[in-house]
Amino acid sequence: MIVLPTTTEEKKPKWLNSPISVFEGSLDKMFEHLPIFERREFGLQPKEDEEIISHTRLDTIVRLPYKEHNHAVPVGVVSKDYNLIQHKDVLDIALKALEAANIKKEDVKAKLTITEYGERMALSIFLPEKYQYDPGDNNPMALRLECINSVDGSTRFRAIMGWFRFVCSNGLVIGVTSTDMHRRHVGDIQLEHVGSVLTSGMKSVEKEQRNFDIWRKSKISPDRINPWIESAVFKTWGFKAATRVFNIARSGSDIEIIGTYKGYTPTSIPVRATQKVPGSEHGCQTLYDVSQILAWLAKERRDFQEQLEWREQIPKLMKPLLN
Repeated sequence: MIVLPTTTEEKKPKWLNSPISVFEGSLDKMFEHLPIFERREFGLQPKEDEEIISHTRLDTIVRLPYKEHNHAVPVGVVSKDYNLIQHKDVLDIALKALEAANIKKEDVKAKLTITEYGERMALSIFLPEKYQYDPGDNNPMALRLECINSVDGSTRFRAIMGWFRFVCSNGLVIGVTSTDMHRRHVGDIQLEHVGSVLTSGMKSVEKEQRNFDIWRKSKISPDRINPWIESAVFKTWGFKAATRVFNIARSGSDIEIIGTYKGYTPTSIPVRATQKVPGSEHGCQTLYDVSQILAWLAKERRDFQEQLEWREQIPKLMKPLLN
């Protein structure tokens, strides 16, 4: 088991403003980091001789005693028709999906991202090496199944397939329409659909790898990429992100902006180099390089929810360059 180190408090990643912990190891080991929750009536602690009055439409979600914490802790308030999905049930279903796909749990690696009180979790399962894609630089991308869940209604249940590049921890969503499942926690949610997402994603492997091969062979010049940065990237992710894309594409280095934005564009403003971007040290020469730069910026978002949202916007951002 590896517990990833934390950064300084002001730079520590969060998920909707809640501190997060990250664990890596076997799938079985992930169970010990998943608390159990239950729903209770939502009401006030009564004073002496007061009648207990509970809300007629709301319940409280409570984390039961967990690890060194000996007391139950409330983590959220939900409607009466809210369907509480336990994190451990998600992991159980993921294990069954792997078994149905003839993938041994011993052959996969897992990564768990979970908030301080456990109300939100993201489970990444990295498929065996035979499903990896090597772009030719010995920095392979792993195919992964990602399951995202909350017990307080703050995040919809998600199951999605994507690629993960080890050298820079970049993630790319694949096959959004066919391998993505997201549901509100209301009514009947069939967690077994996770298996369908996994199967669909595995069937798309060869197609996705062919797309990556095409991207690697598709050269892109500044005359083409700069207008795209000034328009699509600027409009979607803002001035700062567009400036970072431009400079990483040009030099392979991430940057910070010097001075004010007034009177400048993302491709003209003065900047200061901060660090070489892993996997993009030589700048941008192909469409594949562009995808990795976008994935890098998505991964660098401090809030985990923003990372998810930005990552899912990458296919749309890439579309103008694919025409």
